[in-house]
Amino acid sequence: MNKILLIVFVCLLGNVQNVYAENRAGHKLYRGVVNVLTAPVEIPKQARAYWIEGAQKTDHILVWIGSGSVYGLVQGIKRAGSGVWDIMTFPFDVSDNDDPLLKPDYVFDEWPRNPRTGR
Repeated sequence: MNKILLIVFVCLLGNVQNVYAENRAGHKLYRGVVNVLTAPVEIPKQARAYWIEGAQKTDHILVWIGSGSVYGLVQGIKRAGSGVWDIMTFPFDVSDNDDPLLKPDYVFDEWPRNPRTGR
């Protein structure tokens, strides 16, 4: 009876690490899917951020909105690439930390702050 309990205890201990690893993998997959789907939101987010910054400096708002849109397109491509990377590598333990390639984790984490001033 004691041997059976010992075997059951060892088996349960061995599965704890697998459950933790699946949880991290699930979070990484979720983050990847969300980042791929919300990547286009970077364009209006950055356009608004540049508009806020430009309104404080000059009257040429369209220049700031245009440059913010281009920067948003670049950030959107980077966010989509980060999401694809997370989706492709979620089942593998690529590194010890599961930090995203792009900060913040999600596009809405810092909405509508200015990327340069942080306000």
